[in-house]
Amino acid sequence: MGAVLAAGLLAGCTNAPVDSSLNTVILGSLQTIGSALTPGEERTGPVVTRETVERAGRPLILIDVPVTGDQATAIAFGRNGNAETWITRNGVTFTLKGGALFSTRGLGPDLLSATTAGIETALPQRASAKYARDLRFIGGDESIQKFRFYCELVNEGPEDRVVLQLRHSTTRMRESCYALEGSRSFTNLYWVGSDGMLWDSRQWVSEMAQYVTIQRLHR
Repeated sequence: MGAVLAAGLLAGCTNAPVDSSLNTVILGSLQTIGSALTPGEERTGPVVTRETVERAGRPLILIDVPVTGDQATAIAFGRNGNAETWITRNGVTFTLKGGALFSTRGLGPDLLSATTAGIETALPQRASAKYARDLRFIGGDESIQKFRFYCELVNEGPEDRVVLQLRHSTTRMRESCYALEGSRSFTNLYWVGSDGMLWDSRQWVSEMAQYVTIQRLHR
């Protein structure tokens, strides 16, 4: 299973062609700060430095997939209401709503969508809340699978968080989610600034991809 997982995730982290209009945007925007691992490529240093981030001076996040060791920067690519999509140089996308992960594309075992109505309001306000969330995935038979989780968001108090050598005063929020049927569960962590900015998080994607960390490197 581990080999299958690695192959699936790395398939989404190759330099495979994407839509030509997308390539133009990505290549034009990421000449100096874009980075993503390719199969067989060994990273010998950090994927990006604080100096490079500050020199670029644009919104930027760092994505880390611990289960495979893949890491990449991503730029803001589009916004639809409160849904903001970030894209890596090789076309992998992450869409967030109020800081909560809504969907991924290109990882392999993606999160098709997740309801965020309960958390997207409470999280920036650092407010405790209870709500239901529906997560959708593609099953092995290509069918769409939906699982309902009941979640509780809890304010765990102030905590300084260092993101790429920059310290932020944040509040740590813990989201615990349990499926009504079966034994599925996950726990997400968020570090939110006083102005609602999400500087760091560890969020669940899927059973194969497990968790990703998303760090805000520049506003």
